[in-house]
This record gives sequence, C-alpha cells and structure tokens, in this order.
Amino acid sequence: MFTSISRVIKFSFRDFFRNFWLSVVTLTILVLALFTVNLLVVFNLVTKVAISSIENKVDISLYFKPDIAEDQVKNLQTQLQAMSQVKEVTFVSKDQALADFKAKHQDNQQILESLTEINSNPLGASLLIKAKNTADYPAILASLQTPQFSNLIESKNFDDHTAVIDRINGITSKVGMGVILLAIVFALISILIIFNAIRMAIYTHREEIIAMKLIGATDLFVEMPFLLQGVIFGVLSLLITILILYPLLGFIRPYLQLILAGDFNIVDYFNQNFLMIFGLELLGAVVLNLISSYIAVKRYVKV
Repeated sequence: MFTSISRVIKFSFRDFFRNFWLSVVTLTILVLALFTVNLLVVFNLVTKVAISSIENKVDISLYFKPDIAEDQVKNLQTQLQAMSQVKEVTFVSKDQALADFKAKHQDNQQILESLTEINSNPLGASLLIKAKNTADYPAILASLQTPQFSNLIESKNFDDHTAVIDRINGITSKVGMGVILLAIVFALISILIIFNAIRMAIYTHREEIIAMKLIGATDLFVEMPFLLQGVIFGVLSLLITILILYPLLGFIRPYLQLILAGDFNIVDYFNQNFLMIFGLELLGAVVLNLISSYIAVKRYVKV
C-alpha cells in the first residue's frame, strides 16, 4: 500500500516538473487569485478599524451654566447614564475645566491675564457623552431638548461623522466588489489552466496509462497522480502567496499605523488568524483544483 502511495506521489511531482512552464503559469494565476483574496481581507480590516476610530471620536459635549451646582450636573449624569443608548458619561468639574482651559491657552498671555482680572471661574461643569452606537446619538440629542436639561445647559457640541462613515462604507463596498470580481476571474482562469494542464499530462502519459491498465492497475491508481497534481498546485500557490504577502504587510504596516493613528498592526492580525485565513484559502484552492482535475481525468483518462 505504502509503495503504491509513494509511486503516485512520485509520478505527480515528476509530471509537475516535466511540464515546468505550464506549471509556472498555473501557479502564477493561482497566486494572483489568492493574493486578491488577501487584499480583500486587508481592505475590509482597514475599513473596520478606520470606522471604529471615527466612531470613537463621536461624542456630545454639554457645557452647563456657571451658576449651576455640580451636584445638579452629577444628578443629570446619573440619569443620562441610565439611558439604554448611552455607553458612558464623563463628568468634568468647573475647576478641571478651568485648568484645561489654562493649559490650552498657556501661550496666550492676554487670555491668562483676563482670567486673573475676573478673579473667579467663568466656566461651568460639563458632561461628555458617548453612545453605544452612532445611530443612538439622535435619540440622546432629542432627550436633551426637555426643560429638565435645556434650562441648565449653556451650550452643547456634537460632531456628526455619519456622512464620513457612510462615505467610507460606500467606497469599501465598491472597491470590495471589484476585488471579489477580480478574484473570481482569476479563479475561473486558474480552473481552466489546471484543466488543460491535467489534460496535457494525461496526453503525455497516454502510453504509460495504457500499459498500467494492461497489467491490471485500477482506475483509482491511474487517476490519483493527476488528482494529486491539483492538490500540489493548491498547496504551492498558497505557500508562494504567504511568502509574497508577509513582506508586503511588513512594508505597509507603518503607513497604516500612521494613517489610522493607533496601535493597529496588520501583521499581528494575520499571525493571530493565520489558521483561519490561510486554512480557508487552502481549502478553497484545493477544492477548486480537485474539481478541475477530476473533470479532466474523467473526460480524458479512457483506455
């Protein structure tokens, strides 16, 4: 049994190198298909991180009148925190607001002198509200229109990034669709090339196939080397893709970190999800190659 298996493997690799240039073309197309799939993974991941970064910057700042007691502001903080749409509410005291204001304008001596002349704190306490989802902000803003809040609030600030997020989602959808179509095109081309590669291999070995059948070789023994070639193409194409992809990820990593302004590490993501990403890609490549090889074998291995 082991002798038969070793012969099948030996036959498959021998034929792989016998049609070397055809094998190179086949591998190139497969690598391009797998590479476009990984580009889609990178693009979707970067988009999610970018949107998450924008969402984290969205908030509502409530500035209360200077004469409002901080206990009242804290009571409102508790009420807001109880809302199902609210993620967190941060309290900033009058003293902290003044300290922050001075730090922000430390280079403007005129403003600092004006504060000294006033000899009192002209700022009120404030609340910083973050919602669980960006879609929850309209409901929170509506609740602030009630007299319970509006009579105490001097001003409020809300930077709505919905338009930016929608634009990013729109671009992602269009580019992602283009990448998917490109991957499908490469996959179809690779299936056709593998089909022709197996067909040529069968034609090259037609006399050997006849001889094997005459000495009693089973159909499975005759067909297995050609089917195994499909597996070989799938495994080698994935290995080559990984060897190309990782240096590229290492090259673009600092640029992505600069653009996204965070600790985002694309290489770490691929390392942590290595088995899931490349395992699924290997399965897909092998299955497609086996289907193409099987069709060619059943059509042309006839003795």
